[in-house]
Amino acid sequence: WCKELPVIQSLPKSLSIKDPVDRVLDLLQKASLATFMIVDHIGHMKQWKILPGGKRAGAGTIQLGLKFFCFSNMVGALVQMKKFFALSASSDDTSKAELTCLKTAFKHMLLVLQTAHLSLLCPSHDALVGFAGMITSFMDVKAQWPAAKPVAAAVPKALAMEVAPPAADEKEKPKAS
Repeated sequence: WCKELPVIQSLPKSLSIKDPVDRVLDLLQKASLATFMIVDHIGHMKQWKILPGGKRAGAGTIQLGLKFFCFSNMVGALVQMKKFFALSASSDDTSKAELTCLKTAFKHMLLVLQTAHLSLLCPSHDALVGFAGMITSFMDVKAQWPAAKPVAAAVPKALAMEVAPPAADEKEKPKAS
């Protein structure tokens, strides 16, 4: 609950974006995401019998909300691809920012597949949607997983041994036969 408040509060910032295409895309993404969150709350209240079911029962209302989430992710994928093409046009080699844009766009596309199926907008196969869900979940977990420490830093100083070359007088002398 109340996750939509930061999204709604960020809408005025979207209006200050200079490029009109970027402004419209950002507004569409944020407005559809906030709409999804609000409709999802209404659907839950219908399921809990706090609000009357009406024409759509709780599940139908949640499916309606998922259509807005699907649209939000579709716009998000477009935004990321637009950023990727802008970055790739400005440099010859692939940068970390370009790879991040591609990964984020791929995740948005997988979420479009999942939400289109769950909202009954474009049903597909459960196995395909489940596999897409595993990939997006892996991407979420990987982003929050702590970074691995370098191997040398992981060894305590007490266990680390320095190996120095032997002194000149300690070198092996040829054995006399």
